[in-house]
Amino acid sequence: MRAVFLRVLLFLSVLTGLWILSAPLLLAVEPAFVRESLRARGMGNAFTATANDEMLFFYNPAGLRSVNYNIYEVVGFNFTTNQNVLDLGNSSSSNATLGDIAGKKIYAEGNLGLLSHINSRFGWSLFSGGLLDVQVRNPVFPYLETKAYLQSGIAGGMAWSFMDYQLDVGLGAKIVYRAGIDTKLHVFDEAIIEITEDKKTTKLEKKFSNKAAFAPDVGATYHFDSVHNMEPKVALSLQNIGGLDFEAAGKVPMTMNLGVSTESELSGFDFILAADYRDLTNSQDLVSEGNIITTRNLKLGAEMGWNRLFNGHHLFSLRVGRNGPYNSVGWSMNLFGFKVDFAKYSQEIGGYGGESEDKRTSLQVSLIF
Repeated sequence: MRAVFLRVLLFLSVLTGLWILSAPLLLAVEPAFVRESLRARGMGNAFTATANDEMLFFYNPAGLRSVNYNIYEVVGFNFTTNQNVLDLGNSSSSNATLGDIAGKKIYAEGNLGLLSHINSRFGWSLFSGGLLDVQVRNPVFPYLETKAYLQSGIAGGMAWSFMDYQLDVGLGAKIVYRAGIDTKLHVFDEAIIEITEDKKTTKLEKKFSNKAAFAPDVGATYHFDSVHNMEPKVALSLQNIGGLDFEAAGKVPMTMNLGVSTESELSGFDFILAADYRDLTNSQDLVSEGNIITTRNLKLGAEMGWNRLFNGHHLFSLRVGRNGPYNSVGWSMNLFGFKVDFAKYSQEIGGYGGESEDKRTSLQVSLIF
């Protein structure tokens, strides 16, 4: 399987490198993650104080105490791609399309969730997935920024309430196995030139890594007294304490995230307003030199849900948000346990907020009870 994976990646790298030789030179950093919620993406990823479903382990384990139902996700599959890939698929002329995407990012991500369960005390989530992220930089001496991996793992945790249920505290952990690469590769590097030499080990193969990593999580949520039918709360979480180091397959650093939210109910509709500031310690290195904060880490979101079901999900939900400098939207529909989620959002891939927008679309289908 490793050989097939490398051959496919090398083939894509060769094609991309030969066709894309006029890319702009940008200093780009994109936050690393294990998994992200489609619900959260529709809300601008403002989820630290809001998390209360099967994806909460990737945001705040204290969110378990906000789960009022038993939730079972038998299976869930989602796929995310960016606008460049969609344009490539919709074009009738491959030559014209390759010219159109010169210097742009190629991004595709797929995830599978299996046999997840959460309640107000504890829970777990089994998952697997893969990501392909390729972009050519520097038109003079072009090189590929290549991130590609397959991963699988388990996340879980427990939570408790204190101070007459006003303070929730959660502990969680993840074990993740990842195989892949995260590297820069020159277009005319030995790794590409030697692709037809079966008996040689290429530089790309040497950069391939497979490794398991473990990291604990901790979170806390404080519930304020209700104000005019609103239930405000503030949350703080430490995700991936100590970091997840997969060597050549990439790293996911520890992040400290702060979030606030309020929930209310009106005429059968449930409303959520939320805001996050992610990565307070700048572990992802997204803050420009000389600054102490960045708009890239500011997340704003809102959700309106109608007809809450037996598992806490809604029959239908609408979401809007602001992921740093860019807008996001999303919706979900839940029919007899068959749930469909959709999100359209943008990710900053430049050196600062507003420099380079990468538009992405996510779709998920799940069987949840």
